[in-house]
Amino acid sequence: MPDQIKVLLVEHEEQDIALLEQMLRNGYIVSSLDDSSNIIKRAATIHPDIAIINPTMQGLPTKILCSKLKSLQPPCHVLFLSSDNSTESCARAYAHGADDYLLKPFNPIEVHEKIQVSVQNIETQKKLIKASDTARTAIENSFELGTIITFMEAIGGCEDFDELSVAFFKAIEDFEVNLSLQIRASDGALNFRCANDSLEAVILGEFKGNAKIIEHANKIVIHHDKISVLLKDLPPCDSMKYGRLKDHTNIMVNSAGARIISLDLQLELTERKEQDIEQILEKAEKIKNLFKTTYTEHQKTTNTRITAFEQQMESIFISLSLDYQQEELLLKSMHSLLSEFSDSTTLQRMMNKNLDELLSNMNQLQGD
Repeated sequence: MPDQIKVLLVEHEEQDIALLEQMLRNGYIVSSLDDSSNIIKRAATIHPDIAIINPTMQGLPTKILCSKLKSLQPPCHVLFLSSDNSTESCARAYAHGADDYLLKPFNPIEVHEKIQVSVQNIETQKKLIKASDTARTAIENSFELGTIITFMEAIGGCEDFDELSVAFFKAIEDFEVNLSLQIRASDGALNFRCANDSLEAVILGEFKGNAKIIEHANKIVIHHDKISVLLKDLPPCDSMKYGRLKDHTNIMVNSAGARIISLDLQLELTERKEQDIEQILEKAEKIKNLFKTTYTEHQKTTNTRITAFEQQMESIFISLSLDYQQEELLLKSMHSLLSEFSDSTTLQRMMNKNLDELLSNMNQLQGD
């Protein structure tokens, strides 16, 4: 192994400690204790790979001790010292949590062989832990990539910046970190999960030009022209998860920034469209009112002229000295003609209907 194996000896017999230290002085880093009360404290400090313990030491809770040693990272292998080679003694050692035992008096060959077996077990265990960590990392990475894909699909359907922020927070929840967010739209900055006058808002807004990614005190700030995020409560910065979260969040920030640009333009075009339609509706309403006014004036003028024409024609008929029947027939024909000429109710109804349909269609377009 590239690293030397660390061995912790716990024995109250000085002669046994000296003998074991001599046997293990080549190839191992050996620490020894003759007091059982400090075992856990010493183990937590030096992180031994193997602990060789005399279970008969006074006041030594072997089961609890073995459990605590095996809970260390990496776990510690435990060998008991014993002068009893009986089946009951061996069974008792294993029941208390020992991985193996060494018999007194010590046989150097047996000691080295059993230490080597423990070393092989340690290597195997480390490989299993590494394989487990690799598999877990792959699963977590796959899950996080799935979250990113879901996020990208979600922001594509966002209609406004509130919906986009909700999609961002929902994705970040899968990463198990806290987030503050600032979106910079054309009409100003929008802060989410931080007050406008808070330190987070200042960090997100004022320092965006300093660097794309700023890391400090277990926090990350990632900037884009249109969006900045502040990640908090992150895992240790030397962990693989920390690096993945930073990279994955950076991808999400860039995607969200591109969506903000398109969404900003979309909202601007929608607002401009609504303004244009509103202006057209106002003009159409004015045209309708002007038509009604003009039509009314035209109707009055037409009626006045028809009345004057009727009076003039009656005078002409009288001057022609026609008999009563001829005069009555001509007057009746003239009144019928003028009545049809002056009756433009159908025309008015048709014009009003067309104008109303135009206004209705424009209102529907505005609603869409």
